Amino acid sequence: MSGRTLIRDAEVDGSLVDVLLDGGRVAMVGTGRRPSAADQVIDAAGGALLPGLHDHHVHLLAMAARLGGVDLDPCDTPAAADAAITAAAAVASTADASEGGWVRVAGYDEHRHGPLDLERLDRLCGPCAVRVQHRTGLSWLLSTFAQREVGLDDAPPSIVERDRTGGPTGWVHRGDDWLGERIGHRDQSLAAVSRALAAVGITGVTDATAELGAGRLAQLERARGSGELVQHVTLLGVDEPAAGFGSGPRKLLVDEQLGLDPDALAGRIAAVHRTHRSVALHAVTRAENITAVTAILAAGPRPGDRIEHGAIMPFELDAQLAAAGITVIIQPALVGERGDHHLAVVDPDDLALLHRQASFLAAGVRLAAGSDAPVTSVDPWRAIATAVSRRTRSGASVGPAERVDARTALGWYLTDPTDPGGALRRVEPGAPADLCLLDVPLGEMLAAPDAAHVHATWIDGVMVRP
Repeated sequence: MSGRTLIRDAEVDGSLVDVLLDGGRVAMVGTGRRPSAADQVIDAAGGALLPGLHDHHVHLLAMAARLGGVDLDPCDTPAAADAAITAAAAVASTADASEGGWVRVAGYDEHRHGPLDLERLDRLCGPCAVRVQHRTGLSWLLSTFAQREVGLDDAPPSIVERDRTGGPTGWVHRGDDWLGERIGHRDQSLAAVSRALAAVGITGVTDATAELGAGRLAQLERARGSGELVQHVTLLGVDEPAAGFGSGPRKLLVDEQLGLDPDALAGRIAAVHRTHRSVALHAVTRAENITAVTAILAAGPRPGDRIEHGAIMPFELDAQLAAAGITVIIQPALVGERGDHHLAVVDPDDLALLHRQASFLAAGVRLAAGSDAPVTSVDPWRAIATAVSRRTRSGASVGPAERVDARTALGWYLTDPTDPGGALRRVEPGAPADLCLLDVPLGEMLAAPDAAHVHATWIDGVMVRP
């Protein structure tokens, strides 16, 4: 419902107040001045009213695609994963599956689901075109039938993994664009994604897909135009501003697998800066982060430059990050959802650097948070709880010295998309009516963060989740 909305007895900045929304803005915050004409009156009953949360790093179309396929993330055993794949293949063999008969499986994690090779996959799915995405989102395993469908023999050699005899193993690495051309892009409804975001209090996201391209951008434009996607969206993967979307820094990949060249990267950064735009550098490993920071400094930092992930960032770079004003967009949920894997495979010398939080803050480094959904859950409250506990799925501790309090972690979602790591947005007159209402006071929520306490969400003054 749009129009004038009065939210009564809401906790804002520690005080109980009434808040009037009018014309997509916060028109009043105070007490004793309740207007007589409001189209809707909401009794907050002492629940906290916050600015709507912003997720600073998501992949919207990948989220939609994952919802439309099989998600292995809830499967905690190899047997459960096998059953999910087999069931999806059985359905596809008797009816039209999504993507023109293809079965899309996401969230495969070798540590929870066991080794997955072509023999196992074919045994599970039979004569069915199945592609299974690794939890990182960078690789796919294609069933034998799927390999024939796409003509894997004609794929660029750089993306096809081969065994000792030279035959394809079925694994395709960093081949999304090539696979998309063979399978065909199909519009994915973003309605369910938008509802999921609203349900946890998210009113805006930054889509961090590196190269959206005309086709993917058109899908997002259609979703916005049809009302499927109601959140505010900032884009990193476009060269020119797109109508109806916020324009963020230009996303560039720093990828150890493809080779690291600090001088060449500095040249690319400088070229982006000459367009009066900052950069967002994807950097995960120690080498990638050293390359990313070195290149930004060589090009000359620009306000708004940021590092996406910074998962293993050497301490010796902190002073340079802070002095240059470079923001690191972290993913606290990765500790909880992927921490057991990281503890098993990360070099012991790098464990102290893994998904840092408190040490960044102590050094004065600007931080904001994103989920990297669908790689992790989009639920910011789960991420906030993990930022406090630093516990994995199994209960193992990851860098306990990096723990922060819940209020600090919440702040990572309350900064403006154009200034992540900057000043926190507030519920105050004149502010956009993008709001998240909890059914408990803020202190109670922060003591035990849980998205179940999100009572309502407004975007541009319109309630999108009653």
